[in-house]
This record gives sequence, C-alpha cells and structure tokens, in this order.
Amino acid sequence: MIKRLLVAGPLLVACLLFGAPPASAHGGPIVLEVGGDGRQGVTAVATYVGDKHMVTGQVDLTMTATASDGRTFGPVRLIASAEGQAFYTSEQPLPPGPWTVTVVATKPSAAQRTADVVSVAAPPAPVLPAGPNIALFVGIPAGIAVLCAVAFLALFLRRRTRQSISS
Repeated sequence: MIKRLLVAGPLLVACLLFGAPPASAHGGPIVLEVGGDGRQGVTAVATYVGDKHMVTGQVDLTMTATASDGRTFGPVRLIASAEGQAFYTSEQPLPPGPWTVTVVATKPSAAQRTADVVSVAAPPAPVLPAGPNIALFVGIPAGIAVLCAVAFLALFLRRRTRQSISS
C-alpha cells in the first residue's frame, strides 16, 4: 500500500502541474491558414498560437488580392462558413486567374497571412437537349398500374363480401 502511494503521489502531482491546460486557456495571438476553395473562393482557418485550438468566437477578417498583371481586388470581408468552426470564406468570388491573397484579422487579435491562390471560374451548366418528357413514359404507366390495382382490390373485396353474406 505504501509503495503504491510513493509511486502514485508524485505521478499525481506531475499530472496536475504539467497536464493539459484547461479549456479556458484559449486566448492570445491567433494564426491564420489561407487557401483557395478550388473555384473562385478564398478560405481561412483561425487557430490560437498557444494551444493550436480553433478560435470559437467571431474572427473579423478581410482579404485583398493582387494579380501579377497589377490588377487588385478587395478589400472583401470573409464570413463564417457553415462547414465548421473557425472556418471562413470570402463573401465575393475572386475573378479568375492567379492571385496573391492577403487575409488580415483584427479580432480577437491581429494576424495576417499571404498565400498564392488560383481562382477558376465554374464551368457552365450543361444544356440538356430538348426531348420527350420522361414523366410521360413513367408517370402514365405507373398511374394505370395503380388504377388497375385499386379496381382489382375493389372487385376482390366485393366478391368476398357477397360470399360471406350468402353463407
């Protein structure tokens, strides 16, 4: 018993002193990860520098972009995305082409990150050729089948009812 206390005591003290910080330890400086979304959007993820956890509160972000030919875009606000906590997307699409994007955070702490992003315009939606309406080929036969089933069921139940009455 005493041996266990001699081993467990220092181990407990070490865990209390050097264990994981409590969740309330969030805060301090943040770091941003910036990239493209594969189309015309810019994304940013905000994490705390100290514990690498996602920033759970609101982060105020804006982006500006510069193309190699001198064109500029922005400033544009980044807004919270439905895709996850601390994940932000650009409010307006970035024009097609290669861009150097800088995202700046002002809240909860100042941070800045620059990344090269290639914006790709979405392909146009395919135009389907005009043709016969598939609903006619599926809907009409299905409706006829339902009517036949209802008529058969009505005749079957009527015949059973007559037989039970005559017995």
